[in-house]
Amino acid sequence: MGFLAGSASFTRFSIVGGAPKRLDAALLEKLSEHGIGRQREMRSDRVEAGWIGGDHILDRAFSEAKNFIGDAIHVALRIDTARVPPEIMRAYVRMELEALQRGREGRAVPAARQRQAAREAAQHRAETEIRQGRFHRMRQFPVLIDGCGDTLLIAASAESVFEHLHPLYRETFGKRLELITAGRLAYRLAELRGASRAVEQATPAPFVKNPEGDGSAFVYWTMHDPASRDFLGNEFLIWLWWHLAERSDTIALGDKSDAAVVIVKQLVLECPWARNGRTTIVCDGPARLPEAHRAIRGGKLPRRAGLVVSREGRQYEFSLSADSMRVSSAVLPTLEGEDEASPPMPADRVEQVRHLIATIDLLFDAFLSRRTSSAWSEDFAAIVRWLKRVE
Repeated sequence: MGFLAGSASFTRFSIVGGAPKRLDAALLEKLSEHGIGRQREMRSDRVEAGWIGGDHILDRAFSEAKNFIGDAIHVALRIDTARVPPEIMRAYVRMELEALQRGREGRAVPAARQRQAAREAAQHRAETEIRQGRFHRMRQFPVLIDGCGDTLLIAASAESVFEHLHPLYRETFGKRLELITAGRLAYRLAELRGASRAVEQATPAPFVKNPEGDGSAFVYWTMHDPASRDFLGNEFLIWLWWHLAERSDTIALGDKSDAAVVIVKQLVLECPWARNGRTTIVCDGPARLPEAHRAIRGGKLPRRAGLVVSREGRQYEFSLSADSMRVSSAVLPTLEGEDEASPPMPADRVEQVRHLIATIDLLFDAFLSRRTSSAWSEDFAAIVRWLKRVE
């Protein structure tokens, strides 16, 4: 059931103005009013989005016992699409055209009027069948609204899903969502230390210089937004890789705890200059392989990495996307007495997800505290030396 069982995958949003604090019958009524099937008018693209209860894709009921978990709300976004597949639409047109041409074998090429009539008849047939319930596709995306951190987590990564989430959340709760990327998270964390200016002035670190450039760093996937600092997520993974290889597999965190980290299973690297494409390595220890070293020495930046992180007696295994900070396939710790017959309590799962997010943020902040201080020149020089000698 979404975030409450199995592995967890999610994209994070900040709730501008804060998450709902009063979890009561009035809030359940809001969810119901904006539930799937309550849309007054069908959009021209025949797509409808609304909330569902979250137990299953047809669950339209909301209740305090099911949807309120402490100060968190667990529901799901459902998106219904009514669209005739193109190949079926072409078949309908062909069938209508053949019906019009019966008895008119002398015409090798159908007249424009016949083709138009066939398209109109096929469209009428498609609309009739859609109203009868055919060609409907339903998708659900679990959502966790965390009142503790004023964040929203959704088990989705596609922009097309977010395009429905944003207006639905605003219409339901009157608040705006802001995607938490590496750059935006860097600003939030740096602000707590009074280092926002350092993030604002940051430019991509030239660990390996572009042989065809002027020596300056460049990241093509942030070109659409000159103000973006999402490249700090890529630098975080390089810094983490170097720290694990050269310093220690344990990193001291800002809350006085430690995190033991291992890069596992997957490593995706991409050329920031859009010259050499992407390298994907899948194995138990991808960071140790020669092809990973060749890729990073050639200037490729980590875009995604599989990690095992242990902190405060809890171990998490997940995949982290560098610039979006999206978490994929996170395996949460098994609680005492937990098995298939006795699944974890919802409150325990929510607390585990919160602890995982806090752990990721503390790791990123450990990098950021170096990146925004005078210590960065030391780390940068050490990383450059490491890249020159790794084999």
